[in-house]
Amino acid sequence: MRILTATAMLAVAATAVAGCGNLSFGTHEETRSYTAPAGITALKIRGDGSRVRVTVSDTDTIKVSERLRWSNDKNKPEARRVTEGDTLTLSADCANATIGATACGISYRVQIPDDIPVEINSNDGSIVASGLAGTVKLHSDNGSIEVSDMRASSASISSNDGSVRVSGRATTADLSSDNGSITATGLTADRLTARSRDGRIRLSGRVKTADLHTDNGSIRADGLAAERVTANTSDGGVSLGLTAPPANVRARSNNGSIRLWLPTGQGYAITTSTDNGSERIDPAVRQDSSSSRRIDLSTSDGSVTVRPAAQRSW
Repeated sequence: MRILTATAMLAVAATAVAGCGNLSFGTHEETRSYTAPAGITALKIRGDGSRVRVTVSDTDTIKVSERLRWSNDKNKPEARRVTEGDTLTLSADCANATIGATACGISYRVQIPDDIPVEINSNDGSIVASGLAGTVKLHSDNGSIEVSDMRASSASISSNDGSVRVSGRATTADLSSDNGSITATGLTADRLTARSRDGRIRLSGRVKTADLHTDNGSIRADGLAAERVTANTSDGGVSLGLTAPPANVRARSNNGSIRLWLPTGQGYAITTSTDNGSERIDPAVRQDSSSSRRIDLSTSDGSVTVRPAAQRSW
């Protein structure tokens, strides 16, 4: 049996590396800046290992700064920019690791004119955006997403593994995270859908119709003006504080208490149920079985409480 000494093993490793060509290990960076051609009115970004920041400014054209980073010369990222019609598409790919673990990616900082549609798909990285308008589509496989001062006609924002935070306004907003919390503060929307498999949901603002669901986490709305609210959680409590009389509220929990604060001065047709817990409706909340304002609250394990909104400050 042949036994290699430590010196011999190092020699073998050096030969293997040499066979891969000349490799330069360490941290390498390169920054590029450019301006998109005139007439571009839409932006798409697709990348591996990307961190993306997009802001709206007074510029007439799209301005891009991209920072490339890589750990060896065999894995330098390939950055592409393509203009097709009125759309600028930025994309980046990293080569497969040649030996050991390697780091590779491109970070984008992009300034865009107001009111252009934006679509971002990141395989591994966070997305931060401000002032987006028009149609907004943002997705990250592994990273958080934060959007502030949104002014979108429609917004679809999702992360497979990361939190989602949104503020601003949108005609329709669809927010989702497979593994992470969803926070929509100061949001104005005609219709909001928020879905999380494993994470809490937090909401405030003014939404005509809110459809909220999490498999594992609590749902909480503070200072929310809404006509219709549906809140479902398989494991967690539901707490809804409403500042305007709703037309319909439906809340369900398999394991958690349900608390609702309603404005007084209106009558509500209220139905409550729990398999294991107390039920209490404050006398200050007027019940009227004939009212068109329907409240339906149910939990399998937990208490159900309805109180006047005046008892709570937002």
